Amino acid sequence: MRYKTAQRFELKYILHSDQVAAVSETLLDYIETDDYGDAQGRYTVTSLYFDSADYKAYWDKLEGHPYRRKLRVRVYGNQVVTPQTRCFVEIKQRLYKTVSKRRVVLPHEQAMESANYRQLATTLSPDDAATLQEALYLHDVLQLRPTCIVRYDRLAFNGGQYDPGLRITFDSDLKFRVHDLSLLSETYADNRYFLPPHWYIMEIKINHRVPYWLTEIIGKHSCTQRRISKYCTSLEVGEVSQSRQRITEN
Repeated sequence: MRYKTAQRFELKYILHSDQVAAVSETLLDYIETDDYGDAQGRYTVTSLYFDSADYKAYWDKLEGHPYRRKLRVRVYGNQVVTPQTRCFVEIKQRLYKTVSKRRVVLPHEQAMESANYRQLATTLSPDDAATLQEALYLHDVLQLRPTCIVRYDRLAFNGGQYDPGLRITFDSDLKFRVHDLSLLSETYADNRYFLPPHWYIMEIKINHRVPYWLTEIIGKHSCTQRRISKYCTSLEVGEVSQSRQRITEN
């Protein structure tokens, strides 16, 4: 089991496939492909998002709340998920412009049983236990439930010795579903695009500032910065009724 936290600034861009080919080729002069993926740094990401009945995470994003958290269970790779598959229970947090992520690795069957988190936390390291207890708190207070599955292919780069905190990713084949909300399901063919297949999301994660050479590349290739959430866009394209009208108490 592994705990990970990272506090960074995050910039997002929408790129056409033609731009991606040119940008990614130029990047290889400065940074390296991610060792986690294949020889080109590619791998598949599948995330199950949780939200409350009134879609608090969705509305927090749309209303621009400075402090917000999202809970998801994520798997990497294109394998068929089984109860024993390693999953990441992740809490993604934003405070103004700073993004941090805390996560712990569990077998799928344990990751999906939030009722057992408290007991399981007693067997973990202090960092892992803190992450799991926070996830349990969110489940209990917000009455979280599975809401959406997002799946895409990722091309990832990491900064070298001169930019160790830099990470750049290109996400493509951006699909989702708001039904059959189980990572164990093999109904990938039922997923729908939430962005057209020729569009990519480029994410730049940095500890302090964007390197000058990267600023030049972004400008040269006319990269358009966008504040886009894969989760929120999926709900909107999926026409989830509760997400399109704010639910309030009388």
